[in-house]
Amino acid sequence: MDAPVHNYRKTLLPALVPYFERDERYRLLVCDMGFGVVDALRSAFPERVVNCGIMEQATVGIAAGMGMSGLIPIVYSIVNFLVFRALEQVRNDVVLQRVNVKLIGNGANDYFKFLGPSHCCGHDDVAVMNTIGMRVFDPYCDPRPFDVLVDQWMRDPEPGYIRV
Repeated sequence: MDAPVHNYRKTLLPALVPYFERDERYRLLVCDMGFGVVDALRSAFPERVVNCGIMEQATVGIAAGMGMSGLIPIVYSIVNFLVFRALEQVRNDVVLQRVNVKLIGNGANDYFKFLGPSHCCGHDDVAVMNTIGMRVFDPYCDPRPFDVLVDQWMRDPEPGYIRV
């Protein structure tokens, strides 16, 4: 029997609270999901957490604009929709412009398989992000402790994608 895999989905967003406390430039853009896990950030920083709805392409574009204005936006969406639906915006608006946008792909490793194949991608998200030059932070494959990985992702002045 395989050992259970840690569920980083529930630990990542609460881990962001200290970053939001230290730097008012952080913003969280949510693509109509994760309501339970965003509660800590939303209650502490209600003006800095925005539910953009189911519009990943536009949300990434909004985040790029925010990043260009000096903010540090974080986009939180399901892996497939963030990586595949918004790929053009991630590549053109974030990676090619080198805008400090942080991306969170929720549901890595086919976590949402019960919703069908439209919500699963295995490790294809990593391959796609590497192909377009997006730095990938993967706690399932990286030997560093999760808090160290998150800290590097958050403090990096370049765009970065973390999958949970």
